[in-house]
Order: sequence, then C-alpha cells, then structure tokens
Amino acid sequence: MTTTLSEQQLTAEFTVKDLDGRWRSPVAAEVFPGIYGIDDFWLRSPFWGIHFSSYKDQGCQERLFELIISGMFYLLEPSTEVAGARNVNFSRVITCLRLHDPALVDQANAEGDGKWRPREWRNASAGGCHLIDLPGTDECPIEYDLLGLARSTSSTNVDKLFFGQRQHDETGSIWTRRAPGLLDYYVVRYESTAPAVGHGGGWGPEQWTRVTTFPALFSEDT
Repeated sequence: MTTTLSEQQLTAEFTVKDLDGRWRSPVAAEVFPGIYGIDDFWLRSPFWGIHFSSYKDQGCQERLFELIISGMFYLLEPSTEVAGARNVNFSRVITCLRLHDPALVDQANAEGDGKWRPREWRNASAGGCHLIDLPGTDECPIEYDLLGLARSTSSTNVDKLFFGQRQHDETGSIWTRRAPGLLDYYVVRYESTAPAVGHGGGWGPEQWTRVTTFPALFSEDT
C-alpha cells in the first residue's frame, strides 16, 4: 500500500550532508496524464544534476525523451508556506536533451531548426525545447524549489526525498516564484546493487562527462 504525501513524516531539519549522494525514483511516476518519468538526482554540495527519463508507459518500455540538467544548489531556510519543506535554489548551467519518440522528433524539427535526430543528444541550454516544456538556461537560470525529507523509520528503511511541484499557473512558474508545494512522488537513495527501474541505472561520471562535454558523440541507447 502506498502512502499519500500528507501521511509522510516530513522534516525540514536536514543539511547538505544529509542530501549527499544519488537519489532515484523507485518506480516510474505519472508526471503528467499518460506520461511517466524516472528522476535520477545527483547531489554533492554545491553541485547538483538530474538525469530524467520519460516514457509513454509505467513499465518504461516506450521511451519519449531524456534530459540532463546540472548546476549548483543552495539550501536555504525552512519554508514558512509548506510544512516540512525547506527552500532551496537550483542554478541551471547546462541542459542537454535526447528525443527518442519519432513523433517528438518530427514535431521538434517542424518547430525548430530541423536538426533533431532520434536518440542523439543535443545541448539545449540556449532555447531549451518548448515542445516538452523545457526552458533553456538562458530563460531559466535558476529554479526556486522546495525539498522535504522523510527519514527512515521502523516501518521503512529508506529515506524519501520530495521535490517541489513544477506546474505553471496564473501566479507564475518555478523560475519566477517559489514552488507552491511538494510533489506526491519521491526519490530514494540509489545503490549500485539495487535493481534499476527504467534506463540510466548504470550511469556514472563517464556518462555525465560525455553528455555535457560532447553530447553529439554520445548517442548509444543507454
């Protein structure tokens, strides 16, 4: 049985040392209606990165796209608006994107420069990809986010880390205002011996370096 966010024992009392490490989705979450995603966060103060993989199905067989974003993060004071959450700013230095779904590739080419290729990484820092609601670092150099930590207890032996909601509404977006609340789904500490859900479980420093440095040279299916 799964628990709701309101049932989690969230705390804002944590430090950057508590966050140090790799945090990954235990299951694919429905991030938008009919679209599922795997978050793979790397946190080592002051640096952060995410490798996100998107799918048409919860079984992670039909790939849509994957992206990486990296920069630096700054842990701030506990939120006065969201109980159990802490304000945190994530700077965005580089954004890279790879489209897997042929329909997405065709749409991106129709709306952009026509240079998108299936399963090929591109540096999307300038301009992003508005087709999938991904801003470039030129438009969104910093995200005003939240973090909430549910520490392991006698009933669970894992820490759960919750990030802020990312939807757009009439009051703005996450790069124009603080995230309005925490997401219902979470990430847990990832160990190399744990079974990987979705793609990228075997990623390490080599893959991160290759994508961020020479994205067009890293196009194999990993």
